[in-house]
Amino acid sequence: MGALVRAALVLTLLEPACLLTQEPRGRPTVAPAPSLHVQFDPWRMNLTWACGDNTTAVQCGMWTRKRGPVTMRLQKLRCHCAFPAAVLHQGATFSVTANVGPRPVTEELDFANPGGQGTAARNVSCLIYRADFMNCTWARGPAAPENVQYFLHIRDLQSGSTRECPYYLRDAKATHVGCHLQGATEFRSEIYILVNGTSPSAGIQFFDDRLILKTIEIYDPPGNITVHCNASTCLVQWDTPRIRVFLSNLEMEYQLDIHRQNSMQPSDHQLVEVSGGQGNQYTFPKPLPRAKHTVRMRAADSRVLEWGPWSQPVEFGSEEWLSTAAFVSMVMLGTLACALVFLYLFYRFVGVPIPRVKDKVNNDYLTDDEIIWEKFTPPAGKGDTEEIFSVEEVEESTAKV
Repeated sequence: MGALVRAALVLTLLEPACLLTQEPRGRPTVAPAPSLHVQFDPWRMNLTWACGDNTTAVQCGMWTRKRGPVTMRLQKLRCHCAFPAAVLHQGATFSVTANVGPRPVTEELDFANPGGQGTAARNVSCLIYRADFMNCTWARGPAAPENVQYFLHIRDLQSGSTRECPYYLRDAKATHVGCHLQGATEFRSEIYILVNGTSPSAGIQFFDDRLILKTIEIYDPPGNITVHCNASTCLVQWDTPRIRVFLSNLEMEYQLDIHRQNSMQPSDHQLVEVSGGQGNQYTFPKPLPRAKHTVRMRAADSRVLEWGPWSQPVEFGSEEWLSTAAFVSMVMLGTLACALVFLYLFYRFVGVPIPRVKDKVNNDYLTDDEIIWEKFTPPAGKGDTEEIFSVEEVEESTAKV
């Protein structure tokens, strides 16, 4: 009896499992979706897939953290699409949609940066200077092994031409940490850079980026800076600096630093921005006497305003104006002092005081400033002389003879 019970129990447990594995009767099986065998070449930025006689691609797409989704519609009988401006060091997802016979198929491919985390070059930056030279620098990845070596590749996104760095800068361990190259004038407007690495100890991740050249170019200072002054104003003129590509004057911006020497007053220090559309000149008031000043300049693209280095200062004005002004002031003060002394002496010894009527009512402390007429005796020969006559009355005599 025990054996029969155990057999019945096993059959009861197996029956649902058998039901799950059995195909339903009368329902056709679904064939698996055909694979497009999507592949991606990170250096050529090219996405490819299998093209059969009955396969017609409709569109391809890409998603990255930096640019988000990008979709391209495709023509018939096309089996690849390119993403030349893609930045992939943070990973990407590619997709292809095609019609295989009457059936639409979409296939995705996840692309990950191969190598160990933290092994890629860090702090990659580039700049163009003197129109034709470019420097790029980077730092070793924090997780990169001691024997890592990095390499820089550059692609012009307009012409498609590529080059590797011809001259590397090395650190104390002989690891490439920078690149110097000449010929930046051959680049158009945008480039793609790739810094990859190798090591016998571990896989090294790569770093890539797109660079718009006008945002990384540093202009030289303006040339031939001259200053011409008249009695009231000064005119500064200069030449346009040499740049990688031609720009109109309206696209140029200049900054002038005008400074009076040996002065810390804010009013004696001017920082002026001048558009290139003003004809490479600037006029400012600076009347005589004019102290010694300096002016220096720098330039930039008006759309970016990434200022280049300052020019050498150009001097104008005179160092002697302060001593001249002091001498003139001393002469004026001396002349005024002499005039005051002369007036005092003239009043003291030559001038005659003007008499005034004595104040009989308030005859007190002001008497020193008054002239008393009784005490004023005119000089001899001056004034009128009075003659005084005495008149006597004589009585007539009455005596008879």
